[in-house]
Amino acid sequence: MVKEDIEFLKKCIERGVIFSPVLELGVGYEGVNCKEIIEKAGFVYFGTDMHVGKYVDFIINFEESIVDIQKTLNYQKFGTILVFNVLEHVFNPIKVLDNVFEILKEGGTCVIITPVVWPLHGYPRDYWRINPDFYEEYARRRKLEIVYELFEYVGKHNVKENKISGKEYKLPAPAQNKFKMLWSRIIHRVFNTCGRQMFFPSHVSVGVVIRKP
Repeated sequence: MVKEDIEFLKKCIERGVIFSPVLELGVGYEGVNCKEIIEKAGFVYFGTDMHVGKYVDFIINFEESIVDIQKTLNYQKFGTILVFNVLEHVFNPIKVLDNVFEILKEGGTCVIITPVVWPLHGYPRDYWRINPDFYEEYARRRKLEIVYELFEYVGKHNVKENKISGKEYKLPAPAQNKFKMLWSRIIHRVFNTCGRQMFFPSHVSVGVVIRKP
């Protein structure tokens, strides 16, 4: 988790879309998680992963049967579920989200962050890059609600600012300054740096809050 992810979580707390108890997925790795921030804000926190870890309260594979997941959780339901930088590492992200919403209380929220432009990283396996259109379609099909004020390219701006004619999303520009844009494209063209010509930043994530009615 990077600094921008933490700021997105804090923004969600400030906007009142985090509810207790909170469950965070994928906390078994040796890195930063949300426990301290969530508990400091006064919420009850639980962590889950597929493997034993310092902050893991429940060992669960969210790609498995919802019946098994519910049993492991003692049929507890949650006010908010955090899925930060997890979906790109699971083979069936839709199955994971379906299971997440099954254990979410009515009126509860799922807060998600996924990388769109990011270096490939192989542990755990790196399967997907998920774009804003996916979340809109998932919410539509499952009859869920996106909190659009918190639908953003994390650390940059709301995704709607990069929507073309109200239909298509595009990635954020690498810089707001036109001279820097031109200079970066010239550099990329001259040195053939992956052929991207700096059309977008090297790191972009999507953050979204989805509410269960």
